[in-house]
Amino acid sequence: MPTTLELPILPVLDPDLENERLEALRSLELLDTPPEDRFDRITRLAANYFQVPISYVALIDRERQWFKSAHGLCMAETSRSSSFCQYTIHRDEPLVIPDTHLHPLGRNHPLVIGEPFVRFYAGVPLAGPRGQKIGSFCLVDTQPRTFTEEDLTRLMAFAAIVEREINLGRIIQSQNELLETRQKLVETQAQLTHEMADAAKYVRLMLPPPFTGEETLDWHFHPSTHLGGDGLGYRRIDDDLLALYVLDVTGHGLGSALLAVSALELLRNRAAQVDFAQPSTVIDRLNRTFQMKDHAGKFFSVWYGVYSRSRRQITYANAGHPPALLLTRESCKSRLVRTAPGGSVLGIMPEINSPETTIDFPASSELYLFTDGLYELSDPKGGRGSYDEFFTWLEKRTRAGKSPWDAMLDWHKEAMEKRLIDDDVTMLRFATHS
Repeated sequence: MPTTLELPILPVLDPDLENERLEALRSLELLDTPPEDRFDRITRLAANYFQVPISYVALIDRERQWFKSAHGLCMAETSRSSSFCQYTIHRDEPLVIPDTHLHPLGRNHPLVIGEPFVRFYAGVPLAGPRGQKIGSFCLVDTQPRTFTEEDLTRLMAFAAIVEREINLGRIIQSQNELLETRQKLVETQAQLTHEMADAAKYVRLMLPPPFTGEETLDWHFHPSTHLGGDGLGYRRIDDDLLALYVLDVTGHGLGSALLAVSALELLRNRAAQVDFAQPSTVIDRLNRTFQMKDHAGKFFSVWYGVYSRSRRQITYANAGHPPALLLTRESCKSRLVRTAPGGSVLGIMPEINSPETTIDFPASSELYLFTDGLYELSDPKGGRGSYDEFFTWLEKRTRAGKSPWDAMLDWHKEAMEKRLIDDDVTMLRFATHS
C-alpha cells in the first residue's frame, strides 16, 4: 500500500527535466484559464463518491500550485512549497496520507495547522501528453480516514478521466490548429491555383492565333499541367519570309514554363540583335542565352525554320527536336516523309553546331511539327512509345486517304482518353496553297 510511504524530503530536481515538465505543462494552455464544467463535474462527483469535503485538480507550476478545478476550496492557488502535490508529481503511484498528524509531511505543514486543516490526503499524479507529471488529482478531508485498495482503484479511475480530459483538450487544440492550418493551405492552394491559371492564360496569350491565306498555320497546344514547357510561334520577317518554330523545355510545370516563356520572348522580340532569317544564327543565340547552369538545370529542344514564298523553300535548323514531317502531293497522290533529324539540344554546351537544311516546299505541301509528348506514350509494362511507331501509324492513315493533321488529332485524343500521355503536347501545321 502507498499509504505507508514517507517522503519528508523532496528529491533534487534535475533542471533540464524540470524545464521539460514545465514546457509540457504550458503547452496544454490550461494555466490561469476559466473554470470548465468537464473538470468541475469530475471533482464534484469524486467528492460525493468518496464523501470528502474537498476534491481538486492541481497543476504544479514553477513556484505555485494552481487549481484548474477545486470543489470545496475557495482559493485559486497556493505556493508550490506548501503543497502536498509537489511530492505527488515525483511518483509513479498515488500518494495517500491517512492522517497528516501521524505523517512526516504533516508536521507543522501550513495547510494542516491552518486552513483548510488537512487531516487526510490522497493524490494521483497526472501525466501530460508527453508523459511528464504536470499535476495531480486529489481528495482532502478534515478528518483522518482509512483508504482501501478498492478506494485506491476508484480514485485512480477518476484520475484517469481527468488525465484524459487534460490530454483531450490538447488533442482538440491540435486538431483545431490542424484544421486552421488545413484551411490556410486550402486558401493558399486556391490562390496558387488562381495564379497558376493566370500564368497559364498569359502563356496562351503569347501563342499567335492560327491564320489562313496564301499560307495556313494551325496548332494544337496541350500542357500536361496548368503550365507546360512547350512553346510555339511564328513571325513575319518581311513580305517574303515567314519564320515558324516549336520548342520543348525538359520537364513541365512552373520552372519549365518560365524558361519556355523567356525563349519565346526572345524569338518575338523585334528589337533583339538577331538575324531571324538565319536559323543557325537563331539557334546559336538561344543556346548562348539559356545555358542550363543559369536556368536550374533546364535544357530544351527547338525546331526553327524560315519559309520563302518566292523560292517555295523552307530552311531550318533542328536542335534536338523530333524530325518534322513533310507532306507533298503529286498527281493526286500524297507522300509523307520525315525530314532530317536534329543535332544537340540547347543549354548543355556553350557552343553547338546546328547546320541548316533546305527543303523544297511546293504548292499544296504541308509541314507538321510536334513535341515528343505526342508519341512517347506511357506503357503499363514500363516502356515508352517511339517516333517510329507513331510515324508508321500515321503513314498508314495517310495512304488510306486520311489527312495527316486530322489523324494526329485523333491519335492525341485517343491517347488522352486512355491516359497514356503524361507530358506536354504541341503540334503545328503549316501549309501552302496553289
